Amino acid sequence: MNGTPKHWKDRLEQIPVLGLALRAIEKGNQDDAKDMAASIAYFSFFSLFPLLVGVVAGASLFLDRVDIQSRLDRMLSGDFPGSADFLRTNIEALIDQRGAASIASVLGLLWSASKMFGALNRGINLAFGVPEGHPFYLSKLRYFAMTVGLSLLLLVAVGASTALDLVSQLDLTRFGFDGTLFALLGGRGASLVSIFVTVILIYKLVPYKRHAWRDILLGALAATLLFELGKGLFVLYLGNVGNLEAVYGSLTSVIVLLLWLYFSARVLLFGAEICAVRIDDHSASIQ
Repeated sequence: MNGTPKHWKDRLEQIPVLGLALRAIEKGNQDDAKDMAASIAYFSFFSLFPLLVGVVAGASLFLDRVDIQSRLDRMLSGDFPGSADFLRTNIEALIDQRGAASIASVLGLLWSASKMFGALNRGINLAFGVPEGHPFYLSKLRYFAMTVGLSLLLLVAVGASTALDLVSQLDLTRFGFDGTLFALLGGRGASLVSIFVTVILIYKLVPYKRHAWRDILLGALAATLLFELGKGLFVLYLGNVGNLEAVYGSLTSVIVLLLWLYFSARVLLFGAEICAVRIDDHSASIQ
């Protein structure tokens, strides 16, 4: 019958973009994406503080810690809606207690933060349909290397933020530019670029089997746009709809952070599922 759900599902899947999204959602359900996202959010929550403290402490060995911390705070307010104050307060307390960090302590913090990449590694490889490829001890070293790479990427983002601030302070009116508008657009553009670069590197480097850039480009772009769209909707929800304090009380900041981490993990896995579907389509077309 033409009115059956299967018939409508087949017809919707013939629409290029919508069909790709529906197939990615269906594959995600088969891969238990909800449970994998919850695992990623859980380990990310416990790894986030050591990671950020390690980045600030490590950078403070070479640069001014106060300036790095202030710029990192600004980035947190943009990438962690509703949780920036909670993160900032805890990071400042941890840094003050730790004092001047040695290289050994920075490496210890990053090693603790590598658990996040362990959960992320399992979820991404499951989405790509790639089985485990390394023994346990090599996997731990791999997760640690990914953590160090992310730390360096955060430092690059801090540097880009500094450059944008310097440009915004220049007198650009003589060239027909509005410095404030340039800084605003540049900040938004830098955020999108940093998210896109992070996502596409995860899709390229995390799976045990490497894939062509063309196969992961669309998935990374979709995840980046969904992340930015979800950020705006999440802020709107917290400001106008959510009444979480009445339910969770003093734990509200923790719940908000966990919700955001879970959403981010779902978006990241959804983008990986899109990549996997495109790879399957490409393999089928070759055969």
